[in-house]
Amino acid sequence: MADTLAARLRLGDSTALEEAMTRYGAYAAKIISVFLGQTLPKEDMEEVLSDVFVALWRSRDRLEGEVGPYLAAIARNTARQRLRQFHPAEELNEESAVPDPAPLPQQRAESAEQREAVRAAVDTLAADDRELFIRFYYLEQTTAEIAAVTGMKLSTVKTRLRRGREKLRLYLTERGFA
Repeated sequence: MADTLAARLRLGDSTALEEAMTRYGAYAAKIISVFLGQTLPKEDMEEVLSDVFVALWRSRDRLEGEVGPYLAAIARNTARQRLRQFHPAEELNEESAVPDPAPLPQQRAESAEQREAVRAAVDTLAADDRELFIRFYYLEQTTAEIAAVTGMKLSTVKTRLRRGREKLRLYLTERGFA
């Protein structure tokens, strides 16, 4: 079904774009909100979402595979670009209550402890699986890029990432991290 949507988009079928907007609109909006948070007003967030689907339509000839991951990359990149361009219109005055973003000492200690636990959990993975995790989560490569670089099948990369996540979850749960 997703492959037919991608094929219809590549052929320039405007109803396929409408279907993609219906199917993936909330997904793209969530990705945008994760990157932009409360930085932009709702109207600007909606404009970013529109820009995402315009970019999808303009780049439809390069679309390979499923629409969802491709659209997620577009949403992430568009949100990052908008964030770089953002300049607040009004200056903050002294009366504005801006909370101190610095974490409390206890929060810093907990974060450090969690980072160390995740590092230790990743270190328990086999070298090949550890490389997949580093490429996917730290280098932000897509599964398709990882498959191309490593010579693995796309489905193998996805399966090994899923199994690795499960191993990490078990490891962290055993050590008291939720």
